[in-house]
Amino acid sequence: MAQIDLHLKERSYPIVVSKKSTTSLLRLLKTNVNKNRLFVFYDANFYALHGKKLAKELRTQFDYYEIILPSGEKTKSEKELSKIYAYLLSENIARTDFILAVGGGVTTDIVGYAAATTLRGIKWGAVPTTLLGMVDASIGGKTGINHKEGKNLVGAFWQPSFVFANILYLQTLQYREMIAGFGEILKYAGLLGKEMLSLAKKYIQNDNFYDTSLLYKLVVLSATYKAKIVKADEREGGKRMLLNFGHTVGHAIEKSLGYGKLLHGEAVLLGLLAAIKLSVLTGNASSDTLSTYVELIDMTVSKVPFKKLDVQVIQEALRSDKKRIDSKQKFILLKRIGQPIITDKVSQKEIVESIDYMLDIYKYGVNDSNA
Repeated sequence: MAQIDLHLKERSYPIVVSKKSTTSLLRLLKTNVNKNRLFVFYDANFYALHGKKLAKELRTQFDYYEIILPSGEKTKSEKELSKIYAYLLSENIARTDFILAVGGGVTTDIVGYAAATTLRGIKWGAVPTTLLGMVDASIGGKTGINHKEGKNLVGAFWQPSFVFANILYLQTLQYREMIAGFGEILKYAGLLGKEMLSLAKKYIQNDNFYDTSLLYKLVVLSATYKAKIVKADEREGGKRMLLNFGHTVGHAIEKSLGYGKLLHGEAVLLGLLAAIKLSVLTGNASSDTLSTYVELIDMTVSKVPFKKLDVQVIQEALRSDKKRIDSKQKFILLKRIGQPIITDKVSQKEIVESIDYMLDIYKYGVNDSNA
C-alpha cells in the first residue's frame, strides 16, 4: 500500500493506493463519517461486479444509504445532477453526513459537484474504480458536469476528504477503458520524463494490460505527480494548467463527436498527437527529441476505435474552451520529454496542420515522418 499526501493546509488529504482488500477504505471512512450517515453513489457497471460485496461491508459499519448512477459520459448532465439533489434532499441530508463516490471519472465528477453544492458543501470521499479515475479524475478537487457548450463548463473546486484506489478493481475493467486510462498515463509520461516514459513503454509492450504490479507503479507515479502540481496550484491559475496537456484538442474532439462517442482518455490520446505536432511546428521541440514518445502514442492510438472527425468542427469546438485567458487559446506543448510549456503563440494555420496530422495517424496508422 502507498499513501500520497496532498498538502493543501486545512484541505489536505491522503491518496491511498492499495493492492489488497477494503480494510484501508473502512479505516478512512470511520475517521470521516463517525456516527453520521454515509451516502454512497455507485457507478452501475461497478455495482454489478463488486458493489453488492462492498455494500454488505459498509452496511455493517455505518448508517448506510445508496444510489446507483448510470454509466457513461451522458450521466454528467443537469438531468442526473437534479436526481442526485432530489435524493439527498428527500433524505434530509445534513452537513455532518458524508458522501462517497464509487466509480470512474464520471461518477466522481458529478457526485463531487453534488457534494460541493448541496447545503453549500458536504464532505465527500472518492473511490475511483477505473484506471483514468485513479491516475487523474479523482485527484485535485475538480468536480462538475458537461454543458451543451462544452465539457466540464459547470463545476466547482471541492476537495475530497480522501481518495482510495484499489488496483484489484481494474481486473474486471473493460479493455477499452484500460486504453483510455493509459491515455492519461501517457500524458504524465510527457510531462514527467524518463522514469514514467520507461514504465509506460514497458506497460504498452506487455501482453498483459492487467499486470497488477505495473499498474500499481503507474498509478502511484501518476498520483504523486498530480498531487505535487495541485499542491503548487490548487485552482489552476498557472502550473496546474500543465495537466491539460492533450486536453485542449481532446475536449474539442469529444464535443465535436458528442459526449460518449469516444472515451475521454481516447480523445486525450488524439489530443496528445496534435499537441506534439504543434510543439514541433512552433519550433519548441524537434521531431528527434520526441520520437520515442510519439511511437508509444502511435501504438496506443491504433487501439482506439475509429470515429469520423472533421477539422472544421473541431476548430469550432476549440473556440469554447474554458481555459482561454483574455480570449487567447492556451496550449500545453513540449520542449522535450519532461519539459512542458504553456503558450498562446500558436497560429491558426499551425492548429489546423496539427489536427490534420493527428487525423492522418488516427485514420491510416503511423506516419513515417513521426512528428
